[in-house]
Amino acid sequence: MAAAVFDEDTRPWEGAALTTVVGEFEDLDGHGHGCKIEATCMLPSAFLPVFPWRDGLDYKLWAAKMRRMTGFITLTRDRDSGRVYPDPVDGRCRIDYTVSAFDRKHIVEALIGAAKIAYVSGAQEFHTSYRDMPPFIRPADAAPEEGINNAALRAWIKELRRKAPLDPERGLFASAHQMGTCRMGTSPRTSVVDPDGKVWGTQGLYVVDASVFPSASGVNPMITNMAISDWTSRNIARSMKKEQTNGTSARL
Repeated sequence: MAAAVFDEDTRPWEGAALTTVVGEFEDLDGHGHGCKIEATCMLPSAFLPVFPWRDGLDYKLWAAKMRRMTGFITLTRDRDSGRVYPDPVDGRCRIDYTVSAFDRKHIVEALIGAAKIAYVSGAQEFHTSYRDMPPFIRPADAAPEEGINNAALRAWIKELRRKAPLDPERGLFASAHQMGTCRMGTSPRTSVVDPDGKVWGTQGLYVVDASVFPSASGVNPMITNMAISDWTSRNIARSMKKEQTNGTSARL
């Protein structure tokens, strides 16, 4: 995540949650992996804690600038995955995932894109959620005609690229819309649920959420989830009707 600080009030907690998307960085490897740059939710309790704590005074000054901020999120379609597995001792679900160096390089390029957008929009400061990267502070003598060729901005970008790939232990990464852990398919060897959403080999157990996606969609999955819910519920109703016709009782 990143934040731009302006001279004027923006009151970013008001208005729509998502208003702008930049798609220029969506396919950085030629195979569909990269980042969207999006405006992000600016509720103070959700936005401010994402950024680094350095000391009390620094954080108070940072929070006081909230009314003059706008936020960016580099929404990444990652190439490299993790795993979900049962704990060998107590059987609880465990998640093992670290953003790979390959995917972190894409995040860096999207952060640079967001910084350029902020700069040409008049931002005075640009902060990232990566602890080891100091914020960019616009020089007082910056000439408007320089645009993104400003020497200080170019030096900051060079430093950010030098720190790539971002150390996962020195910055906060957020994850949302997890997908694909109970993928849908045509064979129990390669999937968890069948095309009707039913868990292979288990009577009456269906999965109806983004976990049945074969892979990450790269976009917010709300509409797809609604379609899957409609599809699966129709299949369940059809199955119940068939059981009743055959003289057996349906149990969910």
